[in-house]
Amino acid sequence: MKIAFLVCVAALAAALPVAASAANLPSEFTGFWVATEATNNTCRKADIKEEKNDVPIARVMGVDAGTVTFYETNCTLQSVKRLPNADPSDKNQVNAEADLSCSGDGSRWNAKEIWHVQTIDGNKVVVVTGLKQTDYRDEKGKKQNTPSLVTTTVYFACK
Repeated sequence: MKIAFLVCVAALAAALPVAASAANLPSEFTGFWVATEATNNTCRKADIKEEKNDVPIARVMGVDAGTVTFYETNCTLQSVKRLPNADPSDKNQVNAEADLSCSGDGSRWNAKEIWHVQTIDGNKVVVVTGLKQTDYRDEKGKKQNTPSLVTTTVYFACK
């Protein structure tokens, strides 16, 4: 009886779908970043959670294992491909191509982006270029026809 139960449990476990694990960006991208503007580009990690000291919370991006989060948007990394540098001996920069599944404000969409991180004058900078957005759905799940725009955002590291 005990063996039959274990065989049944093993068969059931084998039949259940296995959740795919999320992809990860290279570790150089991990952390909190603030999208640059003409002013107020200072960002301290200690201020983010409590939204204090006038931290520009709506421009903060968090990158962690398998996820990219913004104030009202959450993205799961579906795939990540590390890209070569133009100068292979330059260890000061990292490039990657990422496919993301995002949601925010009730909407859902997929995105393809190029990520670049580089240290400039001792400061880490991330540049994210959105190549396309697809399968945009509204809060009711209805497919929307929206333009797929190419965007580029520069981020400074939050200290």
